[in-house]
Amino acid sequence: MPGHQQELNIIVCIDPRRCGYVPDDMGRKGPELLTGLRQAVVDNDWADKVQVTPCRCIFGCTYGPRLDAVSRHGGGKVLYGSTEGKATISRRGTVDFRRIPPDLTQLVSDNLGTE
Repeated sequence: MPGHQQELNIIVCIDPRRCGYVPDDMGRKGPELLTGLRQAVVDNDWADKVQVTPCRCIFGCTYGPRLDAVSRHGGGKVLYGSTEGKATISRRGTVDFRRIPPDLTQLVSDNLGTE
């Protein structure tokens, strides 16, 4: 549909100089997370609802690989890394992180509001 925007955009840092190559606590790095999230979208037929976008630095690589889930409708953003709770990022200040879960399909589902 022309002009249609997905409900959710998941932005994944794959910056080779930074967190793109720092593993999370399960050994996954940015490129593996990008691939896993894209596969979850395909496997669940969410292509019309979810966009998974690679990017360069989104700051916070001290906290492992980084990704943000951005709701197009509500404008909310959930930050993910290898930590849980409040943390300080130099360019953003104090933010609230969620830990990247083992199940990337669940991450997408949670941010879409599906069950």
